[in-house]
Amino acid sequence: MGAGSGTWWWLYQPLGFYVGNNDLGTKADLQSLCDEADKYGIKVVVDVVANHLAGDHSNIQNDLKDSQYWHHAGGGIDYFNRRQIHQGEIGMPDINSENEYVQQCVRKYVEELAGMGVDGIRWDAAKHIGLPSENCNFWPAVTQGTGLWTYGEILDDPVASDGNRDNREYAESLMKEYTKYISVTDSGYGADVRMAFRSGTVTKSIGNFAERGISKDKLVYWAESHDTYSNDKSDGEWDSSQFIDQNKIDRAYAVVAAQNKATSLYFSRPSSKSKNDIKAGKKGSTHYTSKEVAEVNRFHNENAGKADYYKASNGCAVVTRKDGGAVIVKGTGSGKVSVENGGGYAKPGTYKDQVSGNTFTITASTISGEIGSTGIAVIYDAKPIPSISAAPGTESDTYTYKTNTLSVTLNASNVSNAKYSLDGGSEIAYTDGTKITLGEGKPFETLQTLKLTATDTASGKTLTKTYTFLKSNKGTSIYFDNSSYNWSNIYAYIYKDDGGSSNEIAAWPGVQLTNKSAANGYFVYDLPEDYENARVIWSDGSGSSSNRYPADMEPGLSIDGKSHLLTSGNTWKEYNESVTPTEPTTPTSPTTPTAPPVNYKYVIGDVSGDGVVTLKDASLIQRALLGNLTLTEKQQKAADIVNDGKITVADVVAVLRYLVGYDNVYKIGEVVTVTSAD
Repeated sequence: MGAGSGTWWWLYQPLGFYVGNNDLGTKADLQSLCDEADKYGIKVVVDVVANHLAGDHSNIQNDLKDSQYWHHAGGGIDYFNRRQIHQGEIGMPDINSENEYVQQCVRKYVEELAGMGVDGIRWDAAKHIGLPSENCNFWPAVTQGTGLWTYGEILDDPVASDGNRDNREYAESLMKEYTKYISVTDSGYGADVRMAFRSGTVTKSIGNFAERGISKDKLVYWAESHDTYSNDKSDGEWDSSQFIDQNKIDRAYAVVAAQNKATSLYFSRPSSKSKNDIKAGKKGSTHYTSKEVAEVNRFHNENAGKADYYKASNGCAVVTRKDGGAVIVKGTGSGKVSVENGGGYAKPGTYKDQVSGNTFTITASTISGEIGSTGIAVIYDAKPIPSISAAPGTESDTYTYKTNTLSVTLNASNVSNAKYSLDGGSEIAYTDGTKITLGEGKPFETLQTLKLTATDTASGKTLTKTYTFLKSNKGTSIYFDNSSYNWSNIYAYIYKDDGGSSNEIAAWPGVQLTNKSAANGYFVYDLPEDYENARVIWSDGSGSSSNRYPADMEPGLSIDGKSHLLTSGNTWKEYNESVTPTEPTTPTSPTTPTAPPVNYKYVIGDVSGDGVVTLKDASLIQRALLGNLTLTEKQQKAADIVNDGKITVADVVAVLRYLVGYDNVYKIGEVVTVTSAD
């Protein structure tokens, strides 16, 4: 278990209706995510699978194993038959959504999520769950009164039609019934827009379901999704997107996201393309931060409530907003354009394209200018964006540098009273472009915290950002626990999958490991710095298919710039070695009475609750010291490394010393049980 360790589609085979641990993280991680997201006004939407559970019922939620909680219609669904659609199997046994106890279980799960701060639910396979008109009360039972925004995955019509069986009117009535309880996806419209840009054209459609009477405020759009990208579809299929260039996907997204009322989702593409190589919880593309995507999102938000008008004009898709501006997307990419001002909605005037900076002129009837290299122009009176930031560095991760000093540039725009402080010290005023130096005179393994504050000149609100930086000379290593394998020789084939000419450290079977770590006797190899993000395949060098992991024709294990260990059960996990000093002999204790009931357990140093102690935990302790994070009772106990009843810098230092292998006198990583007597 752990981010990046499990194939993504395994998550769509849940074991029950409760918040547990999986390849995305732990329950504590979800709580932490919700708490942090609230600080930035970000909404967290959780994907809920309620149509089925895992196919192997030996491990599912015990109280749902009885046959009364399951449909028995079998597979091979006829998609012209609604009863088969909402009671038949889509690869796994179909849960009896009509059953009141099943509804209660799902409702309890939803309320648990809401109680943790989750803001919305995506209902997987929603069209396979029946409606009240079909004698199924599931949707009102699990959605009404929760206060959550919800939408359901309906990949095409809820019942199929063809030349011989026209069910369109029936399908539309079902869609309208679904929207009494949830918003719904319009994947057909997304495919229409996407495939048009794939061929260098633009769609004339204003939306599949919108044209059929569904209000846009009940529709969810996308240019692509995990279903179109991650299911090994062939190039050219309507539900395939992985072969389409990211820029064309962005152009399709610009069209759907520029519209009023509808919610649009942007898919972060995973680092792998093959269905079975894509791992749950592994960070994907951050292209959503690109200028063109960010500006389309700003346009959507700043023009909220303004009516829209869609027009295909002169090879461009044009979305205008009443008394606002326009988003123009060219089917073939960049170039000069002159298009219709649909409905006369966009306000006449001269504007700067927020993406390229080019000038556009809007009249009552036309919009003209030159679209930049992205093929997307965003034209309106944009509000100035208040911003403070530090580069390099991100708020979400500790930035590690391996030099004596690090130059950091501080940025500030559309703000006043910008200040910074280091490690909780005095605040110092700065201006945009100010450079500061970190690490000077500091020993290696020093963690420094940089805090930025400023005032938004428009709203008067205070902006705050916090960054952590680690000065480290600790490189990345890979470890092999041979006690679980008993191989006669240990080889590591280390390679980059970037297609370069020098993309392996040594030819197959790779480098032979002979050095062992002092702490645990694991075989260890210290990676060259330019291979810290490579992949590794382990073997005994004999050519045996059994003494090799991963197997032949499977990609190597991803290192991702962090030390890892391969141990029993082919478990590949982040690993930071430490040497535990010999403890003094403890005198024999008198017999103790029976232990009281266990309240909870925690791992010393594991503030995040993910089962391992990493730099993330040091960063969380540091943030708590600065008052930027409130720890739960369990987190406080895990963070109090030196066990003095308070959280101090000494606890941060103890974690850092442990991570670089200096010592572990405070038994970091050990499990502590807290009972009612504590």
